[in-house]
Amino acid sequence: MKTSVNLIVLCFLVAACSQAVDSEYSSLDAARKENAIRTGLLPEWLPESSRQISVAYDVGTNEKIVSFHYKSAEGWDPQELCKKIDPFDPPKPKIARPWWPEDVPATQASTPQLTFFACENGGSFLATNLKSGQAYYWNTKI
Repeated sequence: MKTSVNLIVLCFLVAACSQAVDSEYSSLDAARKENAIRTGLLPEWLPESSRQISVAYDVGTNEKIVSFHYKSAEGWDPQELCKKIDPFDPPKPKIARPWWPEDVPATQASTPQLTFFACENGGSFLATNLKSGQAYYWNTKI
């Protein structure tokens, strides 16, 4: 009986450690005021015009997914920070949210509409539509 109780408690602890927390920011300035960049919730290289920022962060695994819009006219070039990769190369994030598109990363059933990048030595990924200014960032390991 004691083993069963310990096993149940362990299951609850593991489940509690793998819970994603959601945050939203209207702008990059709002995210800065909430220390989202300083704490590592958001990458420090987001474009200055970033807005409508949505984040889901798994406190147990340190994994996160981020969606944001930016002004494409700003001239932000992800290739200054990240390496362009094949749309089918990045792994699928483990966190799922309704605002995260099913074709990020690209699937065999989709035609890639975004440009994909590996960032931070391949531990993080970025998918962006450079014309519309919509971007998705995720990491799979820290």
